[in-house]
Amino acid sequence: MYVFLDFDGVMRRLTSRPFRFDRDCLERFENVLRAHPRARVVVASAWRLGLSLDSLRELFSPDIAPRVVGVTPESADLTGAYRHREMLGYLERNAAAGDAWVVVDDDGDHYPAGVRLISIDPRCGFDERAAAELARELHGLARTEAHGGPSDGAPSGDGPEEWIGLPR
Repeated sequence: MYVFLDFDGVMRRLTSRPFRFDRDCLERFENVLRAHPRARVVVASAWRLGLSLDSLRELFSPDIAPRVVGVTPESADLTGAYRHREMLGYLERNAAAGDAWVVVDDDGDHYPAGVRLISIDPRCGFDERAAAELARELHGLARTEAHGGPSDGAPSGDGPEEWIGLPR
């Protein structure tokens, strides 16, 4: 299963120093991943355009860095749900179109309704609420995969609508 991860507003609060993760946001995110060893990270942040995959991996702890497996391709069309199109492009290029995935982003406007989205408040970054939501979603995805269920990025129905980023 994949976690498509944005950085600005997620791994660093918008009020934080540029191009540096907030330690508490990173620790919370990595702790969720440690509890879900099958989860892989794909960078969907604009940082992917200026840093190599190896440089992006260096932002994470040594045990998590190898699980940062790629970056989304850059879309030529930056209108509408372009981040969603980039994610689908990544999955297609990596023969993973049927794999389960979830998005962690502070801007839901980049995605169509119904996508598994952990919506982050950019003033708070990846906080305890976000960690709990991601943990529940990854648990649900793991259960769905184990039972051969759908894994197309649509909500699994395993929790309240707020877990999947539907309008609040």
